[in-house]
Amino acid sequence: MKQHNNNHKKWRKVMLSWAMTAVMLFSMSAVSYAQFTPSVMGLIVNRTAPVSIENHVYELNLSKAQVKHTAQTSRMLSVSPNLTAPEKMLTPDGKEKLAVYPGDTLYIPFSNKASGVSYTSKSCPSNWEISVSGMDEKSISNVRWANENGYLTVAVDFAKELMQSKAVDVNLSITLYDKTTKAKNEPMVLEASFQNVTREIMPGTINEVVSPMNLKAGEIYKGQPVTLSFGHNIFLKDAVLAPGKTMYLNLDQSFDHKLANQYRSFDIQCYHFIGNEDSFMEPAELCLPAQKNESYVYEVMDGELRRIMSRYDEENGQICFTTDSLGYYVVSPILMK
Repeated sequence: MKQHNNNHKKWRKVMLSWAMTAVMLFSMSAVSYAQFTPSVMGLIVNRTAPVSIENHVYELNLSKAQVKHTAQTSRMLSVSPNLTAPEKMLTPDGKEKLAVYPGDTLYIPFSNKASGVSYTSKSCPSNWEISVSGMDEKSISNVRWANENGYLTVAVDFAKELMQSKAVDVNLSITLYDKTTKAKNEPMVLEASFQNVTREIMPGTINEVVSPMNLKAGEIYKGQPVTLSFGHNIFLKDAVLAPGKTMYLNLDQSFDHKLANQYRSFDIQCYHFIGNEDSFMEPAELCLPAQKNESYVYEVMDGELRRIMSRYDEENGQICFTTDSLGYYVVSPILMK
């Protein structure tokens, strides 16, 4: 009998222990559910019911747009290489336009029309789309979503180069719409002038050319011979421009592997003046670096070499020749056949 009572007591202890364990597990589950379920449910809700754009609630805010220039453009404009307010210009009819340059990216936020508060999430809801009209590949390469300054923006990427002095007018219409509800915001029209950085020519001094750029013969220029420096001991001397003319200048010094293989000459220097506007009123003297006085200079025309008569400037280590327009030149220490 005593043994039976002891067994009964042990059994009650085991059952009580199991009951307490079950209560603890249930309590932990309840706490865990309270702590983690809302966030999990939030993720599910966000995925299944993304933010919707109600008619005319959101608008692209061009007044808060920021631009990011290339490092070279920032130096030439003497502005910060970080995000800055875009430069504005007046057209001849007095209308205000944005001035944008090759390689620029314009970031346009969108905000609640009533409150003015920008959409601050970095993630693009899956039902939002961008519709674009008036896009010209000569000036704009892409329109996309982007995360800048901690919020979502519409980014307009401008073309990497503009191989002319004349500016290109930009008239781009951007509409943000909800492909689920078919709601959309009012179209935003971007009017801008896409152009190269322009410097005015200064008589009586050496004019530094930073490729690519525009050089303008403005009001202070009266047709005097001037010197242009392209850096790296490359000079154009006694150049005469037409007053009022703006020309596009761009020097590419990339090594031409195809040409080197074709002529089996690999100790060459290549100077490719890109563009069709770099001609002058009178022949000027172009001086290129040369390693020794027995150097030879050639002009590349239709993939073939044409030798140019030149002189060696021993004092400055240059090979010089006259030309009335800039082309594609190769300097070699040996005759190229």
